[in-house]
Amino acid sequence: MIGEAIRMVTGAVGRTIDSGERWLFDGKKATYGLAAMRILLGVAILGSLAVNFTYRHYVWGPGARWLTPWLTVDEYDAPFTWVFAQDDGTVVFTLKYLLLAALAVAFTLGWRTRIVTPVLMIAIASLMRLNPLADDAGDNIVRIMLLFLCFADTSMRWSLDARRRARPGYRPLLPLPPWVGTLFHNVALIAVATQVFMIYMTSGLSKVQGSMWQEGVGLYYPLRIGQYAPWPGLNELVYTNGVFVTIGSYVTVFVQVLFPLLLLRRGTRVLALLAIFAMHVGIAVTMALPWFSLAMIAADMVFVRDDTYRAVARWARRRRPTPAHDHQPSVLSWRRGRLMIMGFHRGNRARSAAVCRSSHAP
Repeated sequence: MIGEAIRMVTGAVGRTIDSGERWLFDGKKATYGLAAMRILLGVAILGSLAVNFTYRHYVWGPGARWLTPWLTVDEYDAPFTWVFAQDDGTVVFTLKYLLLAALAVAFTLGWRTRIVTPVLMIAIASLMRLNPLADDAGDNIVRIMLLFLCFADTSMRWSLDARRRARPGYRPLLPLPPWVGTLFHNVALIAVATQVFMIYMTSGLSKVQGSMWQEGVGLYYPLRIGQYAPWPGLNELVYTNGVFVTIGSYVTVFVQVLFPLLLLRRGTRVLALLAIFAMHVGIAVTMALPWFSLAMIAADMVFVRDDTYRAVARWARRRRPTPAHDHQPSVLSWRRGRLMIMGFHRGNRARSAAVCRSSHAP
């Protein structure tokens, strides 16, 4: 009896290990999801840099010298001190700022991502360390995800790198065995998913401990904060609806706490992702945190199956209007038309000859 139980347990463990090995080495997973994540993260970085461009000197540059005592709190060390320095002048800081934006554009387009991604991560962390008070959760998510993406192949789809690799005669700069790239890619994907799980579960469990979320009024109070209300009228329309506030509060906690379990089945996964996307869109609109929401949506894109991305791409191609055909006749159509005209003339000549013969007949 005990021996049979031991054999069953060891067999189950062996099958689990075999399945895990096949998943890790049998091709790169979530290639479309990671590509979408790359694009959205790049857009979030560019958006944050663009909206702060006017105030860049006061947030991170020479105008933020009063924050010098705070720089010792996080104790950043090399290589995060190599790009932006405390003693940069206005011109030097602006040039580095523009260089960082150029890196974000290259990352978004998927150009030389193996080199651009780690450089972008170091540059972003180097900039953010100059003002710890200006950082938010979105900045932390961007830095963490960029670290994971350094080991993933985010340019396999929808990128300039993918077009370059598809050219005949392409040779990688540093050739590696295929299984090495596959292993690092899938492990990086696991790291991204684990980080997202930790964010949602920690947030949900912290909400559960508060009486406001237990009573179903957790959404009411954040919407009343004036500093996070870009459109006060819209916020008032939301928090004055008791039914919406109650349902939204409970659904938010439920989805965040059980998010990993909801992804196990397709039906619940679709509902969970729709709820998460709706939550982040609501945060972006009602609390003026668009870049945080976009960074989280970018991380959530890895949970959408590649088959779904392919289906959406096929639908988009079918919906794309077909280009109008050239009005100049092709050679084949020209020949067909010429043959029809010749046949028409021959028929006319034959009819004319018949008429002439009939008219001269006795």
